[in-house]
Order: sequence, then C-alpha cells, then structure tokens
Amino acid sequence: MSDAPQPAKGGALRWMLGGLGGGAGVTLALAMIDMVKSRPEFFPQLLNSGLLGFTALMGGMVLFGRKFDAFNEVQLRQVAAQERLAANVGALVEKDDSRAREQELTLNHLARQSDAILQELQRIKAEPIP
Repeated sequence: MSDAPQPAKGGALRWMLGGLGGGAGVTLALAMIDMVKSRPEFFPQLLNSGLLGFTALMGGMVLFGRKFDAFNEVQLRQVAAQERLAANVGALVEKDDSRAREQELTLNHLARQSDAILQELQRIKAEPIP
C-alpha cells in the first residue's frame, strides 16, 4: 500500500453540488435585488417577514414568471397553427368552389346541347317523309 494521500470519495460531487447551490443562491439574491429595485413595495416584505418568507415569495414569482412565459409561447404557437389551418381550409373551400363552378358550366353546356338535339329530332319527326 502506498502512503500517498488518497482523494476523498465524492469530492468532485461535493464541489459540484456546492457550486450549483452557490450559483442558485447568487441567482436568487440577484433576482431579489432586481425585484426590490423594480418594485420597492416588496422591501418592507423583506424586512418584516424575514429572509425565508421573502425568498419563498421571490422564488415563487420567478418560477411563475418562467412558467407564464412558456405558457405564452405555447399559446402563440397554437394561434399560429390555427391561422395556418384556417388558411388551408379556406384554400380547400375555394378550390371546391371553382370545381363546382366548372361542373355547373359543363352541365349547362350539355343541357343546352341536349335540348338542341331533342328539338332537331322533333323537327325531323314532324317533317313528312317523301
């Protein structure tokens, strides 16, 4: 066995968790400072209810803000999809309307031709045979 010092197990994990925890604390502190700057009415809340209550309030507001932004993005995508759907349905309806108009014109032409042929046949029947 060697007498060299062995690194403690979980040392890297401990440093990583400490860094993440410190980063979250700094982020939360900066969010609180920004919130107090933008809304000074929250400052008495910080002083009266203590840091824990204020931290919970600010954390909740930050989480709500992020979820609200994500919700807005989803709603905007849904509105855009509905607009595209409406445009596509409108194009299909217009296409069907033009087909119906073409069929109506063709049917009217065939009806006029049939009437002309029927009148000609009746005229031929009415003529005496020589």
